[in-house]
Order: sequence, then C-alpha cells, then structure tokens
Amino acid sequence: MFNGERLMVTKKILICGPCAAESAAQMDAIARLMKDVLQGVSAQFDSILRAGLWKPRSQPSSFQGVGAEGLPWLINAADYLGIPAATEVAQVEHLLAAYQAGIRHFWIGARTTSNPFMVEALAGTPIADKQSVTWYVKNPTSPDMNLWSGAVERLKGAGYEHICAIHRGFALGEHTASVYRNAPMWSQAIEFKRRYPAIPLLTDASHIAGKADHVPEVAEQAMRMGMNGLMIEVHPDPQTALSDAEQQLTPAQLSDLLQHLAAMDTAAQTAQSAELTALRQQIDETDDELWALLSRRLDIARQIGDYKRRHGLSVLQQARYEEILQRRMAWAKEHGIDPESAKQIMDIIHTTVD
Repeated sequence: MFNGERLMVTKKILICGPCAAESAAQMDAIARLMKDVLQGVSAQFDSILRAGLWKPRSQPSSFQGVGAEGLPWLINAADYLGIPAATEVAQVEHLLAAYQAGIRHFWIGARTTSNPFMVEALAGTPIADKQSVTWYVKNPTSPDMNLWSGAVERLKGAGYEHICAIHRGFALGEHTASVYRNAPMWSQAIEFKRRYPAIPLLTDASHIAGKADHVPEVAEQAMRMGMNGLMIEVHPDPQTALSDAEQQLTPAQLSDLLQHLAAMDTAAQTAQSAELTALRQQIDETDDELWALLSRRLDIARQIGDYKRRHGLSVLQQARYEEILQRRMAWAKEHGIDPESAKQIMDIIHTTVD
C-alpha cells in the first residue's frame, strides 16, 4: 500500500465495521453480511475491518467497550473476510494486548491525539516488529495542526514507517452552524496533505456526519477532495448499537455507497478543478463560521436586552451604537471594504439582533 515517506497508494483504503465490538454473534454477523459487499469493490478498495474495544466515552455511564474480551471476536471476523483487523488504542496496555493477539493496525482517537503524553507513551511502547504495524492518526478534537502533526512525528521518531492520518472533523462547540456532528473543516485536511504529501489521508465520514443519512455526502466529498480512503461505521442492526447508533450504516447501505463511489470518475479531475473544489469548500466553511458567530452574537444581545429591561435602561443606546459603527467603518476602509457596505451590514445585524 505504502512505505515510509514515499506514497505508494494504488487503491483507496476502506476501514469499515461497527463502532464497537459488542458480542461474538454481532461480529460474526457483520462479517457474513459484509463479505460479498467488500469482494464487490476489491478492485477499488483495500479493506480493513474495524471495531472499537476500548471506547473513550465522555460520560462514565456510557458503554465503554468490552475490552480485551472482544479481541478474538474481531480477529475471527477479519479472518473470515480475509482482511486485516484494526482497533483503537489509547493506553499502553491496549496496544500490548491487541498486538499480542495478532492485530497490526491501530488508530489513535481524537481525544488521544489531543494529549501528547498519551501519544508519547504509545509511540514508546516496546514492539517487537514495528515494520508490521500500521498506525492511523485521527485529527485532534480542536483544529490544531501542531497537535495532529506532533502525533505523527512522535510515531515517526519512534521508528514507525507505516503511518496514515484520519480526518474526522472538529468539535467547534454549540454555536457551530454545521449540519454535521463534527465540522469537516476541509481546509485542515488540505493543510495536512500539504505538510505530509507522502502520508495517506482518510476521512472518517461517520464521525463527521453524525447521522447515517449524511454519511454518503461526506464520503463523496472526501473522494472529490482527493482523500486516500474512508473510515465508515457499519452495524448489522444500527438501531440496537450500544454506541453511536445514529451514524452507523447497514451493510446494504454500505454496499450502495461503495458502488456509487467506485463508479465516480475522481481520477478524471484535473489539478485545477481539485483546487477550485478546495477553495469553494473553504468558502463554505467560512460561511459556517460567520453564521455561528452571528448566532453567538444574537445570544449575547438577548442577554443584554434582558439586563436592560430588568434595570429599566433604554434598549437602544445611540451613542454606543454610533461609536461601534464608526469603528467598524474605519476598519472596513483599512481592509479594502466599502465603508457604506459595512454600515449596511451593521444596520442589518443591529436591527435583527436588537
């Protein structure tokens, strides 16, 4: 697939399977249901079976995985499919248990990437044959390129040569205008590819989408953006899944999506059109940020209005508004924006919000 610093990707990489291994029966079922699906796209995708065993959940009451008990379930299912198995590791004991069981593909989750101490511990774990191991590094929860690249550099510094990255979107808080669970911020993926052109970059369409209905559009966008592969969560019965039920596809839905992606003529895109797509995506992301900021401003303005009413103050304080308006018009002129256009924008915002 690839080796060291020289990109050797000839097919797309597909990491698919349930969010979490829940039982031996569940893993047997997903393997049987996906066998024909994956064989049907084997010319376009190199497949890897995923399942989380240790789940870093925000709330302790949430399902946190079956742990090492699920290792044979995952390995048996992958053997049945004739493909490698992959799981998330966050602690040294996770890595050692999975490695000793025979797993050689590991991903580092967004929360772990955000913690350099944890990445350092994983990178420094004694492994007998590092050349047999492939790491997949997810971006951190926040759009911090140094944390993402730092995790990659720690693995490289520890002697690992087989490294991929996974773009899984970013948690921007409650004021994000994104329709997805995590804002894609494709510009961050583009910057990673610029810094590391030899490292394959996949998109985790499930974690960006947050809902199964949105997974296909995210996956298609990833392919059009030139990503090297996808991570997609698939469950034999998503409604009964113990974690992330809303974002998991059925095997039949995965089949439809892969057939569609395989038929896409992404190779025919010129460098110019790919660049244009990236620029348009940045426009969309900037618009999302603008609307999120407007939403935040609206919330703050409402709080101010409530305060004024409680204390008998005038809702409109003309002197303050004039001061703000003149400051914004001066800023606009300094940055090459028509001051009158800036005034119109301020009037609309002020009228809408106040």
